[in-house]
Amino acid sequence: MKKLIQQICTTLDDSQDLILVTISSQSGSTPRLAGAKMIILRDGSIGGTIGGGQVEAMAIESAVQCFQTKQSKRQIFDLTNSMAANTDMICGGRMEIFLEYIAASDVNREVFRLLLDSIQSGHRITLVCPLSDTTEAEQRFVVNHRGIPSRLDISDGLLAAIKQVRPSTSAASLIEFEGKEYLLSYFAVAGTVYLLGAGHVSACTSEAAMRVGFRTVVMDDRVEFANKDRFPSADTIKVLDSFDNCFQGFEIDQDSYLVIVTRGHMHDMDVLDQALQTDAGYIGMIGSRKKRNAIYKKLMDKGFKEAHLDQVHCPIGLGIEADTPEEIAVSIVGELIYQRATGRKPWHLI
Repeated sequence: MKKLIQQICTTLDDSQDLILVTISSQSGSTPRLAGAKMIILRDGSIGGTIGGGQVEAMAIESAVQCFQTKQSKRQIFDLTNSMAANTDMICGGRMEIFLEYIAASDVNREVFRLLLDSIQSGHRITLVCPLSDTTEAEQRFVVNHRGIPSRLDISDGLLAAIKQVRPSTSAASLIEFEGKEYLLSYFAVAGTVYLLGAGHVSACTSEAAMRVGFRTVVMDDRVEFANKDRFPSADTIKVLDSFDNCFQGFEIDQDSYLVIVTRGHMHDMDVLDQALQTDAGYIGMIGSRKKRNAIYKKLMDKGFKEAHLDQVHCPIGLGIEADTPEEIAVSIVGELIYQRATGRKPWHLI
């Protein structure tokens, strides 16, 4: 999604209008799920995909009218009968797409620049677009991860309706407010992985996490370990004086994934103590069950409740009999992917 938003920003900066196509809803078996996006330029070229085939071809054809009228439109594809038969499509579902005309205006440049900035910083952001009367670019706006809209004239009622919808990884949502429909598109839920410790497992985990879209922040108190040579793909590397107050200066929220892989039990316990006092969406700690139980007992003696410790994924990673640092990294990142997609603990931890 980041590449698509970058392409939108570049296109608007070049003073070119475009059509943003979003699958606003779907049911049954369809080529892509709700939330999938593509852009169409005036010359018919595209970026992204909503599934290819006849559906995409018809969307490109409809975009011609959107460019001519400078208005957005909705379109429904029924893949259960004649259309599927005539195009050799065997999906058998129904999908609705929204073709959004986006003029190369200063307002739209600002909106999509905000989207890109949020994606690059690893924060959630919601794009809100009315599904009718969208000829005025000022009607499009974004709501950042703190729930703050990019426009000052958004009513409290509309903002409350937007906040009631729980964003998923990529799906779009339709809401109605005061007789008008709005399409909510969610972006930048890739998340940031904080690697507490810069050993071999951490190095492998950083590389694997980057490849599936996570941002990575590496922290350790050893400069010979926490450096760009060992972590070439890391977004941030911080050499600590100690692990005390290690999260100071970082915004730890529901899209933060804390992976505790320090070099010793005491460091792990100190970091876990601090991690449990954050709003992190995921906390995982490497180690055996024996180590876990010893650390948990000490933390409970300090006042933590069992409910606090139930948040922690320990031993960290999926149960795939991982042994080497590379295999352990795969198990950890697999668990992170599952958590990001569902917000739930993997089945083997339930």
